Amino acid sequence: MAVRKSTDHAGHETPATQRALLLAASFDPEQTANMPLTAVIQRWFDEVWCKGNLKAVSQFLTPETEISGAVSALAEPETEYAEVVAAVRNLLGPIRVTITHAMETEDWVSARLIASTSNPEDGTPFEISGQVMARIENGKIVEMHSNMDYFHMFEMLGQLPPDAMAICMTGERLK
Repeated sequence: MAVRKSTDHAGHETPATQRALLLAASFDPEQTANMPLTAVIQRWFDEVWCKGNLKAVSQFLTPETEISGAVSALAEPETEYAEVVAAVRNLLGPIRVTITHAMETEDWVSARLIASTSNPEDGTPFEISGQVMARIENGKIVEMHSNMDYFHMFEMLGQLPPDAMAICMTGERLK
């Protein structure tokens, strides 16, 4: 895939160019050991969620990785996390994940993100916001806690009625 490089006024590659080069590169799990933690998380989303590289799940996670969040109940114990990723990806159009805010400590990263996608039935674009906290050791995610606005996602896919959250907040039941 050819990447059109652009630079800022100082001649540095722009974040968009850096991300495009990262996505175009083939995945090498050895690279994550030396990456900043935010870059590991971005690479996780790019490789697994955006590209759909389900083989990379086992390269980012350890067999002991602790995962919590809305999809974690689906991923344990009988179902592999890759199967959950595949199920969610099958509901959506192409996905692009952008980290909008991030904080790192020695081995923890916390990030707010926006997943841009579309309804595959009619092409209507929409965004899902979320947060992820992860502990990373030697480039591997050993603990991950995430929350995504799946309620909004299911509204945009037509699986929940519009304004379902507002309806539920009134005490009414969805019909």
